[in-house]
Amino acid sequence: MALAFVITLGRGFIVKGKRVLIKTLFFCCGIGLLASMAGFTFAHFWYNPSARAWFEVDFWRQWLRFGETLRLSHAQYHDLNKSKYENLTDNAVMGMVQSLDRHSSYYSPEQYRVFQEDSHRQYFGIGIMIRKIEQGVLVSKVFPEGPASIAGLQVGDFILSVNDEPINGLELADISSKIKGIEGTSVEIAISRHEEKRTINVKRGQIQISTVDRYYVDENKTGYLHLIQFSTRSREEVSKALLDMQNLGMKNLIFDLRDNSGGLLSSAIEVASFFLPKEQLVVELKGRELDEFRSYRTKSVSPRIKLPMVVLINEASASASEIVAGALSILGRAKTIGEKSYGKGSVQTVFKLSDQSGLRLTTAMYYLPDGSTIHEQGIDPEFLVECSDENETKLRIQRNLNQQVLEEYDFNELFGFNPIEDLQLKEARRVLLQKP
Repeated sequence: MALAFVITLGRGFIVKGKRVLIKTLFFCCGIGLLASMAGFTFAHFWYNPSARAWFEVDFWRQWLRFGETLRLSHAQYHDLNKSKYENLTDNAVMGMVQSLDRHSSYYSPEQYRVFQEDSHRQYFGIGIMIRKIEQGVLVSKVFPEGPASIAGLQVGDFILSVNDEPINGLELADISSKIKGIEGTSVEIAISRHEEKRTINVKRGQIQISTVDRYYVDENKTGYLHLIQFSTRSREEVSKALLDMQNLGMKNLIFDLRDNSGGLLSSAIEVASFFLPKEQLVVELKGRELDEFRSYRTKSVSPRIKLPMVVLINEASASASEIVAGALSILGRAKTIGEKSYGKGSVQTVFKLSDQSGLRLTTAMYYLPDGSTIHEQGIDPEFLVECSDENETKLRIQRNLNQQVLEEYDFNELFGFNPIEDLQLKEARRVLLQKP
C-alpha cells in the first residue's frame, strides 16, 4: 500500500515536471520570438532612413510647427475656399518637394493614378518628330519604314489637326499624346504641304528607330557619327558605323551627342567602351546610404578607337550622353565643343503615399571619374560655340532632311529660310585639323 502510494506520488512528480518543462520551453520560445521580432523591427527602423525619422526629436518639432501653421491658416485666413486643409497641404507638399530640385515632384492621387497607368501601358506612335516654328507645327523627321513614312507623311509637312481636333496653341507634348495610342489603331492627320491641304490616315505601330542617326567620312578623312539616344541597339549600331568609317580611312572622329537626351546607362557604358581602355571607370552611382554605391566600368568591345576625337554637346544633351561626354573629357580622351549641357545626373524613385498620392524624389547621384557631378551643373564645353534657339531649330530641320526633299522642293520655299552653316560642327573640324 505504502509502496503503491510512493510510486503514484513519484509518477505525479514526473508528470508535473514534464508540464513545467514544456511551459518553460514555450515561454523561452515566446521570449525568443519577441526578441527576434524586436530585433528585425529595430533593424528596419535603423537601416531605413524614412522610418528612422519617427525616433528623431527634430522630426516631431517640425511636424508640430507645420501642424500649427496648417491649423491657424485654416482657422484664420479670410478666404475659406483657399484655406481648406487639403488645398493647404497640397500646396505645402508641392512647395516642399519643388524646393529640392527640378527633377523631384509631387503627384496628386489623380496624377499618380495616371502615372501608374502610363508606366504599365504601352503607347505606340507613327514614327515622326515634330517642331514648332513660326509657320506652325512642322514634321522635322520621318523615320524610314515607319508607319508615317509608309502612309506618305514627309519632312516639311505642317500638321493642322489630329483626329479633326485643331492643334493651335497646344504644347508639343500634348500634340504628341494625341498622335500616340494603342497599337493597331489609326490616327487621322490633317496636313498642309505647299499650301495644299490633305488628310493622311496612319496606323499606329511599333517603331524600330536606329540610334545612329547618320555617319560618314569627309574629304579630310574626318569621321562624323551622330547618336540620338542610348538603347539596347546602340552597341551594335555604333560598332558597325565605326568599322565602316575605319574601312573608309577615318583619321579622326567627331562624335555628335547634340539633342541626345540619354537612355540606358548600360548602353552608354558600352558606347564609351569603344573609346576608352578596358576596365576604365566611367561613372559611379552614390546614394545617402553606404549600400547605395555602384561603379560602372568599360567593357570588352570592338573596334577600340584610339584616334583623335571631339564630342559635340548642346543644352539638349542630357543624362547618359552627359556621362559619356564628361568621362571622355575628364579622362583626356576627347575635347568637348558646343554649348553647356542640360545637367541631369541623378536617379529618381517614386514613392506611394497613404492617400494614393505619390512622391518622386532624387535618391542617388552620378559622379564622373574625377568625383565631379553633372547634376544641376551640366558640362561646360572646352570650346564654347553658342547657337540661338532659332538657328538650333533650323539646324535640326537641316539634319533631318533627306536628299529627296532637297531635290523635289526649293528649300527656302518649303521652310521659309535658306540653309545655314553649322558653326559648332565647323569648329569641331577646325579643332581636329589644327596642328598641335
